[in-house]
Amino acid sequence: MPMRMWHSAFLALLCFTLHAQRPHLAVSPEGSPERLQIFGTVTDSITGKPVYDCLVEYYDIDGQRLSISSVNSDGIYSMFIPGHMPFELRIEHENGYYEMRRSAPVIPEGVARFRFDLVLRPK
Repeated sequence: MPMRMWHSAFLALLCFTLHAQRPHLAVSPEGSPERLQIFGTVTDSITGKPVYDCLVEYYDIDGQRLSISSVNSDGIYSMFIPGHMPFELRIEHENGYYEMRRSAPVIPEGVARFRFDLVLRPK
């Protein structure tokens, strides 16, 4: 009986974990013209070195946060967003740096991947 309870607990934890990892943003399926990948680097404006362990936040034109991407140890972020709409990227709470807000241009139709590098200014 204890083994059965362990299996049930494991399955419940697995389901909760998978549910918690669903993206915040409803994005069209892969290959859809309404979906594109935005990616880039986050660097220090003085040293040019990557800034990592921070979060890049995606905001729509109404100022509503819809998605978040973590920045890896190489200073790279990546996320899928709805295509062809104006948006803003923010990094708000990074130790030792000022808040960064950057409006993005409307990305033209037919573009599936768009590089958008971000630079943080040290305090």
